Amino acid sequence: MHETSIVNSIMRTLEMEFEEEKLNKMKSIHLKVGVLSNIEPRLLHNAYGAYNYCGSKYHNVALHIESTDIKIQCETCNHITKVENYRFLCENCARPSKNIIQGEEMLIHKVEFED
Repeated sequence: MHETSIVNSIMRTLEMEFEEEKLNKMKSIHLKVGVLSNIEPRLLHNAYGAYNYCGSKYHNVALHIESTDIKIQCETCNHITKVENYRFLCENCARPSKNIIQGEEMLIHKVEFED
């Protein structure tokens, strides 16, 4: 389950980015996870829960995961298409495209803090 190492990486990133005082006021973490990222949101939630057992430093910090769709940009006409049913075809000119511009990412999109 590589989701455990992903959670560890997210927390290390936040700890490097923010000072301790700010981290103590953290109330939620928002992630964007692409459909093609090889990350299962449900398993990521489970791993996050295990990482933040009751009494841990961040046990009150909520995790929100937004799944992002697959989008391609056509090499021929430059049109951006949302991929449906894993059909990587431009909706404008109907040509196949392998130029994925969204859907493979795992991003810390937003971190919320108490006032």
